Amino acid sequence: MRRWQLSKRDKKRLLEKLAETYPGLSVGELRDARIEKLVEDDVEMYIVDSLPAFIEAGERFVPHLLYLLRRGYSWLPYIVVDEGAVKPISRGADLMRPGIVEVVGEFSPGDIVVIVEPSRRLPLAVHEALISSKDIPGMEKGRVSRRLHYVGDRYWKIAERL
Repeated sequence: MRRWQLSKRDKKRLLEKLAETYPGLSVGELRDARIEKLVEDDVEMYIVDSLPAFIEAGERFVPHLLYLLRRGYSWLPYIVVDEGAVKPISRGADLMRPGIVEVVGEFSPGDIVVIVEPSRRLPLAVHEALISSKDIPGMEKGRVSRRLHYVGDRYWKIAERL
C-alpha cells in the first residue's frame, strides 16, 4: 500500500473533476482539507482528512460509504429500499424494482446513486443507475441499479486498515 499527500496542482485538478461530476458537492469545504491518494494493487482511493472519500474507478469517482456516513449524502440522488432488500443490498446485490420504497432526486442511466435503508436512512451501498428516475415508477420488476461499492467489499476492507 502506497499513500501520499496530493500536491497543490493535483488537488486543484481533483477538486475540479469532483465539482464537474457532482455539482451538489460543496467543493469549497475540501479546499482546506488534507487530501491524500492511496494505491493498493488496482485500487486507487482519495482520503480527505483521514477519511476515505472517493474511489477512482477509471474516469469515475465513486463516493466511499464511510464518507457518506460521516459527511452526509444530500448532494447525491438516493433510493430508499424496503426491509426485505436491506440484507441482500448490504451483501452486494444489485437493486431490483420490487425492493424500492422511494426515489429521492433525479438521475439518468450511468449516474451514481446511494441506496439507503428505510428506518434511519443510513447508506448501505453506492450503485450505478441502469434506469432513469423517471422510469422507475412505471416498472413492476427488473434491475434498477448495479453495485459499485457496499459494506464489506474490498474498498471497505482497505478503509478499515487505515
